[in-house]
Amino acid sequence: MALRKLSDLSTIRQFGRILIKGNPPPMIGRCLVATPIGSVQQARRTIHTHDLGGSRTSARASEKFNFNASEDGPRIGAVFEQTSSRSVAVELIDGRRFEFPLIWLRDNCQCRECFHPGSYSRILNWENIDVDSIRLKNCSKNSAGDTLKLLWIDDHISEFPLDWLVARNFSEDNCSDYLNEWYRPKARFWGQRDFPVVLKNFEYSDVISDDGALREWIESLIRFGIVMIKNAPLDDEVARKLANRIGFIRRTHYGDEYIIKAKEETSNVAYLAAPLQMHTDLPYYEYLPGCNLLHYIVQTESAGGQNLIVDAMYVAERLRQEHPDDFRLLSETLVNWCDVGTDEGRQFHSIYRAPVICLGRDGSIERILQSIPQRDSFFNIPMKRVEPWYRALAKFIQMIYQESVQFKTASGDILAFSNVRMLHGRKGYTDTDANTRHVVGAFMDWDEIYSRWRVLKGFQMKLQHPLAFSNRRFNSSAFTSQNCVIMLLICPCHHSKLRDCQQAIAAAMRSPTSEGGRPGGQHAGTVK
Repeated sequence: MALRKLSDLSTIRQFGRILIKGNPPPMIGRCLVATPIGSVQQARRTIHTHDLGGSRTSARASEKFNFNASEDGPRIGAVFEQTSSRSVAVELIDGRRFEFPLIWLRDNCQCRECFHPGSYSRILNWENIDVDSIRLKNCSKNSAGDTLKLLWIDDHISEFPLDWLVARNFSEDNCSDYLNEWYRPKARFWGQRDFPVVLKNFEYSDVISDDGALREWIESLIRFGIVMIKNAPLDDEVARKLANRIGFIRRTHYGDEYIIKAKEETSNVAYLAAPLQMHTDLPYYEYLPGCNLLHYIVQTESAGGQNLIVDAMYVAERLRQEHPDDFRLLSETLVNWCDVGTDEGRQFHSIYRAPVICLGRDGSIERILQSIPQRDSFFNIPMKRVEPWYRALAKFIQMIYQESVQFKTASGDILAFSNVRMLHGRKGYTDTDANTRHVVGAFMDWDEIYSRWRVLKGFQMKLQHPLAFSNRRFNSSAFTSQNCVIMLLICPCHHSKLRDCQQAIAAAMRSPTSEGGRPGGQHAGTVK
């Protein structure tokens, strides 16, 4: 099959259900070149990647991308309105059955009057919506059985692709899968004995240049709360460069980056060479930074300086099971966290009140706040609760040190860890004229980290083309490199990138190397 120009690509709908028009939405970006897929192929092949504007993407072989031809996809067998539950039932020919509330369907109408595809935003005027008046005149399916068609009481028409509906169905399993795979994956809590298999090491050159390696690095950070980068340049700008690779630095009253060197005249005990107890950074911020980046430019050659770290959420769950009264005190009692001082000419006086163990609406642990230096002497609770609270804190700290691990980073290491989950500290050390410990720190917010992870995972591809996912994972066995069909990964790129996309597509389709592999570039970085 010869594809002459991008506007002709509507002919590939039968292969991948991707309709690419001559005037693209503003989220068009990187191109993957793949083969037609009238049937799912069994042999796994390479997915060729093209570098557009200096940003390279690749699909990892471990992610199974399965683009079935449209005739092989799910089909609607019957559609009917459920008046008692005010919903529409959709029965598929394969026996599955889904129900969708009328108000949700009306709220999510995909027509141009209700939805703006370029910004992926609902524009339905809710000033005119009366939930109780939402009614249907008719519900049906198209002749192919792949679209639900609704005629509303006000004669408005809504059409929903079946794959779009199935991806958003309200079953418990589907909701759980989406939250785990696209909202926030479940963390794996760990204790001291688990640490040897928990800490993953990545090469700086891989993480900074390869999106596959960056994604694996972020996933390790999400899952375990801690991850290491090795062999970073010994440069004060490296922490900023890494943060910018993900999103941007979270500024605090200590500035953007902060330099950790021993100095006597300081307003922060972290800037001393003395032992540093395990703690949360900046617990006095209501919106405290979610992640720490510590770049070790010069590590002390003295016997000290070892890092201390613990998965405080693991310890808190142990406390919940083994000492429930202590857990209740630490999760219900508000503590005053405070920081007063001056840094680089900036004066600050920060206060925030929150428990040591902060719980979410469902009772799960959302963050741990613990810092001996920054716990204020003002303790605004009834006096009879003071000593029981201190006993509970002492028990928690005892368990923290029982589960803590100790290791020593090297010059060129970047240690990243969750500031809402890990507690970290350091053994004391001794500087000399020839060897002065020098660390550059920076903070990031979890919102930006999760956002970058979703983009790398193909968030827009997931939402716009649910049929491309079998069991919600990519299936690379669906692609070879002959008779290319184009798939555009949707990402935040400007329209000006379209010509680059067209040129890359044309070059790939002419390339004699398309069968054996793509020229240049690296696949996902190695985890060491």
